Formats: sequence, structure tokens, C-alpha cells
Amino acid sequence: MTVFQGPNGHGKSNLMEAVYMVAIAKSPRSSSDRELLGWDVVQNGGHVQVAGVARDDELTVQAQIDFDVIPRTPEPGSGGMRPAPSVRKELRVNGIQRSAAEFVGAVNVVAFSADDIELVSGAPSVRRRYLDILISQSDPPYLKMIQRYGRVVNQRNHLLRQMREGRVGADELEFWNDRLVEEGAAIIELRARAVGGLSEEAAPRHLALSGGRERLGAKYRPRITPNAEDGPDQIPASTSELASMMRDSLEKARTREIGQGATVIGPHRDEIILTLNNEEAGAYSSRGQARTIALALRLAEGAFVTAATGRTPILALDDVLSELDEARRRLVLESVASYEQVLITTTDYDRVEDSFLKGAARMKVESGQVTRVDG
Repeated sequence: MTVFQGPNGHGKSNLMEAVYMVAIAKSPRSSSDRELLGWDVVQNGGHVQVAGVARDDELTVQAQIDFDVIPRTPEPGSGGMRPAPSVRKELRVNGIQRSAAEFVGAVNVVAFSADDIELVSGAPSVRRRYLDILISQSDPPYLKMIQRYGRVVNQRNHLLRQMREGRVGADELEFWNDRLVEEGAAIIELRARAVGGLSEEAAPRHLALSGGRERLGAKYRPRITPNAEDGPDQIPASTSELASMMRDSLEKARTREIGQGATVIGPHRDEIILTLNNEEAGAYSSRGQARTIALALRLAEGAFVTAATGRTPILALDDVLSELDEARRRLVLESVASYEQVLITTTDYDRVEDSFLKGAARMKVESGQVTRVDG
């Protein structure tokens, strides 16, 4: 266990963000690579690298992300305003250039931050992204599957808008329906298995973290019917049945889709329903309860990745102890004690009990520098 102590601010969180980036190839907080870079680099250009080395028994993996920033000069008539710089991103594993699909999963990291409360109270897209990252770390081909599916949805939406404007007929839609069903059914099956496994791991962990008072449930609700509330209680057991149901739904939703110019059937509309004592958690849980649910999901994610890959992931807990009482902090520390590598950030070492702190490496984060603390 390594404990990083520092003042309130972004220093500790930036450290944890970098740790997570070497696992998923992108920031968990920023929507674009440009937002990650310092103002001076964006304005004047330069090179930025995020790198990490992970060891598992005799296996050593070095993952690195390189950003080359090329500023652009103001265009005539722009009043001196510079256009956005050009950012080139390159991924490498052990020095060999890799695609994002090949990079993700080379190093496994499970990270918890204060933002994870959005897993409970946020939009369905937050939970879908969480699930996609979870599966991608344990099943690398899944990322390519998601990328292909995204392109299919974009192309199909473009065609639906053209149909709404009367520029094309319905014949071309059949090809994209087939592609949507083929890619979508495969994603739904993988997500259903993942949510089932995640639920089995999360429920007992949450029960322990809540002191045995609250029961967590997680249910996968795929969008395979025009209306989410009309979906089946059970996903069809066979791929062919699932594909047939999706095709029927696409036919029923055709008029609606053309009117909206958007695809309403498929895993890009999926939802993961979280419940606390059989009530919907997003609507009824307190902030403290939501934080405990999110932590239980992250700990379950670690167990899921270990079972799928045979490797224990790095566990990164960013200021996880700050809003917990003493009893719950102890439960959290006991829960993570079995991991080979745990990184914890805190504003105060006193939040970590002596019995855990004695066996931990202590680091101080200040003004962008990380130094070891003796004692």
C-alpha cells in the first residue's frame, strides 16, 4: 500500500488520473486530449508524456502515452486569435506502438474518485462508459466492437436524416439494420454477462461496507424494444433470438426513428439499474450511500478483472476516505488490504489507521513534486 498525502487541490487527483490513463489510454475526467495539457504547451507547443511500469511476477509492462502539440498561427482577419493546436497522440506498450484497442488491458487499474458518485446519480451514459471500460480491461477485443458499433450508429443516423428529408428510400436501411443487429447483439450479450458477474461481486462487498444494513442490486436493461419499459425480464438465451427481437423492434420503430433522425434501438441506449434495498438508488440514496455504492462497484470491478485476466489490478483510491466516518474508513481499508498494490491519496495521514499506515509507503505531493516520507 502507498499513501500519498497532500493539500486540497488537483495535485493528488492529477497523479491518480495519470495512473488511470496508462490503463485506459485516456483521461477519466476530460473529454478531449487537449484539455489534459498545460496552457503553456497548448500555446507554444511541445511534448508531454504519461508513462508507467507495472510488474506481475516475472512480467514487466511499460505503458506510455505521448502527446506532440503543434501550435497554429493566427489566420488573416482573425484578430490575432489562434486556432486550436494540432495534438498528435501515440500509444506504446514496451516501446512498440499500439492502437487503443491493443493498449487497453496491458496494465489493469481500478480507480475510485469523488466523481464516481455519478455512477449512481448520473446519466445512463456514465454507467455505460463504466461498463465498457470494465469489459475492455478484461476483454481487449470488446473495445474494437464498441468502436465498430459507434460507426454503424453514426452512419445509420445519417441515413435516417436523409430519409426524413426525402433524399433516399428505405432500401439502404436494411444493410445498416443488419450491421446494427450483428454488432449490437454481441455487445448486449457481453454486457449482460458482465453485469451479472459484477452484481455477484458488488452485493457482498456493499453489505460489508454498509455494516450489513443495506443490500445493493444491479440489473442490466438493454434497449431491445422501442420503449425501455416494455423490455423483456430476461434477455433471449440465444444470439439468433436476440437478433430477431432487435430486427422486429427496428421495424416497429421505423417511423419514429425517421422522424427523430436517430437510432432508438441498441446498446447505445442501454441502462444499468442500481437498487438499494429494492429502491432505485439514483432517486433515493443519500450522498453517503451513493459514495458507498460506487466504492463497492469499484472493488467488485477489481475482482471481476482478476477473475477474467488472472492478474490483480492496481487499486487507486483518490481521496476515498474523506467523507467516511471512522468505522466505514476501517471497513474500506480492510476491503483493499488483499490487493497487491493499493494507491491511496488523502489530505491527512490521520485518516489512515496506524495498523495500515505502518505497512505502507508514505509519499508527499506538493507543488507537482512527489517525495518519500520516512517513518
